[in-house]
Amino acid sequence: MANITITIIDCEGGHVSVRTDAAPPVVGKGVTPAQALGMELLGTSFKRGAEVLYSAQDVPTIALALDLLDVEGFAHAVPREVRERARRALGRDKIDRTPTDGVDIDRIHRVRGTEAVAGMPK
Repeated sequence: MANITITIIDCEGGHVSVRTDAAPPVVGKGVTPAQALGMELLGTSFKRGAEVLYSAQDVPTIALALDLLDVEGFAHAVPREVRERARRALGRDKIDRTPTDGVDIDRIHRVRGTEAVAGMPK
């Protein structure tokens, strides 16, 4: 299921900026009904003279959600529940573990212990 976010921003001088997290259109690539409608709206915006930016980082709410999931962004500063909401808002599949969850050192030792018993190289 596709999620597409389109943000329309008034700019100075009566100009309009349209920003989306949708991928730019590619000839011959299939699209979902939501993507087709999004492309139609973006095409109409472009024909009417609006600036159209195909970049998730240019959509303010999408940029925030991406920063909440990014280890180099805010991921270490927010609880797992907030990261989970950001992930759902972006339409991403569930991630069992993220880099911010840390390392389960006990699990690593259990696996290494099992390998040593089985005669497997470490």
